[in-house]
Formats: sequence, structure tokens, C-alpha cells
Amino acid sequence: MKCSELMNPSPEFCVPEERLMDALEIMRAHDVGSVPVVDNRDDQSPVGVITDRDAALFLGLEDRRPSEVFCREVMTSPPVTVSADDDIDEARDRMREFQLRRILVEKQGRLIGVIALADFAREKPGEAKKVVEDVSRPKAA
Repeated sequence: MKCSELMNPSPEFCVPEERLMDALEIMRAHDVGSVPVVDNRDDQSPVGVITDRDAALFLGLEDRRPSEVFCREVMTSPPVTVSADDDIDEARDRMREFQLRRILVEKQGRLIGVIALADFAREKPGEAKKVVEDVSRPKAA
């Protein structure tokens, strides 16, 4: 199975110059835990990801308002991606390697989707447990 068959297509995204408040609104409105960040709205080349955890830690530690923070300040960059034509095993392996709960899918350098652990759980329940264990394992110090 290809990544393009498992992914959630056409995810909402932000650009680096938008405010963190915009990313948080996308998370709330779409009930997701992360928002891809693309270089611009035309090319949509993935340049980062903002997770709800990234936002919470940044705002708590920096003591700043989401309306005063740019997405570029909070995003994790560069993002880990897979190609739409890659086998889903590639997505699974990268999620394990980088301990990710979601991975961006691109085609010809353009963001086209997101694969989440829940997608694996629906499609390959037997493998999902191992992926969750690997992703949740504490990182070595």
C-alpha cells in the first residue's frame, strides 16, 4: 500500500509568517494535534510542523501570547516527510526512527497529506501496537 492511500489528504497548514494563534485555531477547529508549516501558500513545500506540545511548552517557557508569536518561532524544522509513492512501511519506519505520531506526505515537494498513528491502527492493527511502543519509548539521554 502506498502512503497516498493511507494519508489524510489536503491538510490545513500555516506559513512561517502567520501567528501561532492561527495554528492553534486550526488544531481546535479540525481536532488535530499538529499543523504542517509550508513555505508559502502557492508552493506548499513543507518547512516545519507545530504540535500542540510544541505550542504549550513554548508559550509556558517564554511566557508569551499566541497572538504575539510567529509560527516560525515554534515550528520543528526540517519536518520528516515521506513521498506519496513510498510504501507505508517507509512511513512506519520513519515514524519509529524519529518517534513521530504523525508524518507529512509530499509529492514533488508539495504537501499533500498527513499520516497519523491512528491511520496505521485502522489499516494494520497488528503493526500499530509496535509502532506506538517505539514512538512512545523515552529518548536516550
